[in-house]
Amino acid sequence: MQRLLPLLLAAVSQAASANPSSVTLHSSFTGPDTCLDIVNAGNHDQLRMTRCGSYSGQMWEIVPDAANGFVRLRTLFTGADMCLDVTNDNNNAQVHMAPCANVTGQQWHMDRTDPGLGGHVWNQSTGQGKCLDIVDDRSGRVQLASCGNYSSQYWIRRDGPRG
Repeated sequence: MQRLLPLLLAAVSQAASANPSSVTLHSSFTGPDTCLDIVNAGNHDQLRMTRCGSYSGQMWEIVPDAANGFVRLRTLFTGADMCLDVTNDNNNAQVHMAPCANVTGQQWHMDRTDPGLGGHVWNQSTGQGKCLDIVDDRSGRVQLASCGNYSSQYWIRRDGPRG
């Protein structure tokens, strides 16, 4: 029995990381009734802030990357094979869903969340100088922008669907 216990604990731990709990992501800027969502059109790779509901595109899984302390972000809608990624261009400001791979553009850090204000979300590829941000043009678009004390960059995690 003593030999089986470590194997059992390892199996339970692996299963827990394979099936992370789902959360919704909100910002202080748009409030608790607006969630980070995947647009249900085309390649299902574009992100927007939309009214919260029981939608799988708003259910985010935060999957720890044990190797470096970062996490991968994926939705129930796009599945376990698609991760939040940074577009590799000259600006590195656009985010989208892409096939999961071992790339720094898919490794995210979520600052400790203050229950009211939230915390910054930044990427290993672009570093702590660029944070996940909501474009202030009423489009609901999400991008990376220079980090600052902006409500559009403070993200709050909540368990389960909202709506």
